[in-house]
Amino acid sequence: MEKGSQRYKVIIPIVVVIGFVLLLAIPAPTPELAVRKDLLLSFHPVKAVSARVTEGSIKNDPQYGDLYYASNAEASFIYVKKLKLGFGWYVASKGTGP
Repeated sequence: MEKGSQRYKVIIPIVVVIGFVLLLAIPAPTPELAVRKDLLLSFHPVKAVSARVTEGSIKNDPQYGDLYYASNAEASFIYVKKLKLGFGWYVASKGTGP
């Protein structure tokens, strides 16, 4: 019984670390998930899950990308861009106003 308990004490932290590394390394497949990932990595885990993320009116801005709004977030105006390779989105800029 003790060997199984010791295994879990070793395996669980390893799984958590691997999960966090994958979260950082893998690009978000949608703009909304890119916004939520940014909120999570900004140490706002509750807001990352509960915030309402909506599309803004600015699309394809050459400098910033597409505008998204995140309700109840410190930086509620978030611009996301598609990766040059075509797969995944990342947060290019964020702030309190467009």
